[in-house]
Amino acid sequence: SNLWKNEPNQYGPSWKEIADFVRNRDQYLCKVCGNPQTETTHHVHHIKPFRAFDSIQDANDTENLITLCPSCHRRAERVVRIRSGLAGAAYTLGHIAPLFLMCDTRDLGVFSDPQFILGDRQPTIVIYEMIPAGIGFAQRLFERSDELIKSAFELVSKCICSDGCPSCIGPGGEQGSGSKKEVLAIFNSIQFGEK
Repeated sequence: SNLWKNEPNQYGPSWKEIADFVRNRDQYLCKVCGNPQTETTHHVHHIKPFRAFDSIQDANDTENLITLCPSCHRRAERVVRIRSGLAGAAYTLGHIAPLFLMCDTRDLGVFSDPQFILGDRQPTIVIYEMIPAGIGFAQRLFERSDELIKSAFELVSKCICSDGCPSCIGPGGEQGSGSKKEVLAIFNSIQFGEK
């Protein structure tokens, strides 16, 4: 699957023509802010990430593409990086947590959401027990949360991969590149309160 690759996206030999078609279809207006294209060419953005597809043709289907001005495209990419970084951090925590509890990996579940409603719409990672009514794993993990975060940070920072791999943060992010930098920033922020 393409999700495990970290090479830059290659949109195919027809990308220029497809992008020109989409800009024309969208009347050279940004679909977020409505600004018209000027001397700076508007970008064409994949709604569902390019890496989520197995074929270039499906990824580049014009129904999956919208025109964005450079500013709105940067914001959209930032959201993707946050979501990918959060997913990578959740992957790491979900694989380390059972070691702290000496439990089976199937005893815990992991959930991440960049705007979780129960987390005041802030980026949130939740590790929860899969056992009905629970047996105290969540409480024990909460009590060791500082140690868990420190171990996760060390695992990711010491991994020899350049941009994320299945041994540390899981598959490449939504845009194909890994999320290692974002994951380390998340763990740093949790540990040291850095923004």
